[in-house]
Amino acid sequence: MASIFKSKTARETAKPFEEPAKRLVLLFPDLEWDLKRAGYNIDTTQFLSIVMYLSLVSFIACVFMIVVPLVTVKGGEQLYISLLFSIFITFVMFLYLLFIPKMEISKRGRLIDGDLEYMLKDMEIQLSSGVPLFDTLVNVGRGKYGECSRIADEIVQEVEAGKSITDVLDGVGLWSPSDYLRNVLWQIVNTVRSGSDIKRSLAAISADLRIEKENKIKAYAQELNMWGLLYMLGAIILPSMGVTLLVILSSFIGGGIITETLFWLILVGLIFFQMIFISFVKGKRPTV
Repeated sequence: MASIFKSKTARETAKPFEEPAKRLVLLFPDLEWDLKRAGYNIDTTQFLSIVMYLSLVSFIACVFMIVVPLVTVKGGEQLYISLLFSIFITFVMFLYLLFIPKMEISKRGRLIDGDLEYMLKDMEIQLSSGVPLFDTLVNVGRGKYGECSRIADEIVQEVEAGKSITDVLDGVGLWSPSDYLRNVLWQIVNTVRSGSDIKRSLAAISADLRIEKENKIKAYAQELNMWGLLYMLGAIILPSMGVTLLVILSSFIGGGIITETLFWLILVGLIFFQMIFISFVKGKRPTV
């Protein structure tokens, strides 16, 4: 889903929505910064126009997949329930699309943190061997350190374009999706400007990173117990007790409101909840 915001076709298709999207920009003051940290080469207006376009497509799809079949089979009495459910799904889709840049930032941060320790050790070895800092970054960019190598390539390209290496490192640190990489780059900048030993700084940061990873693993193991309880409550206990309560209430208030359609909607909502919950827990898993 994240790649669609980088698609030129999506931008062209969503152009009719740019005018109303401009009115929503003020509601999201941090969106421009999030897009830059997520690596999106689009402005906030283009992003919001794509979000609005995809939300409209989602609503139309819900109408054809939910509203039309139910009205055809059950008649007009199911129109309002199915239409409200479609609007709810569209609203959730809209919020999900808005949250994608933050998820992309988190994903890039985890990818960087996963390779950062090995990259630092490589840089430490090269610097200890007398390789200049710029040549070290060139070698890191050619290495297989994933997102870290891509960022090193960007640094090398900007330096080759005539910028100062300290200014480039300082700027990249500002929009870095990884706090650890930001600390590394700023530490290198401070070390270069003060004339200190870069190797010692990299060794200290690498040790701190290893300790922090171990602490994250322990914290994640403890969080899993709480998430497991929430999953049982939201996916097992509440649906089973809720359905039982609805069955009992149907004998008192009749079947006009509590129908078979309502139970199917509960099932669809339950599946949707489990997909989001599993994705959320998986996203909190630390990268080592």
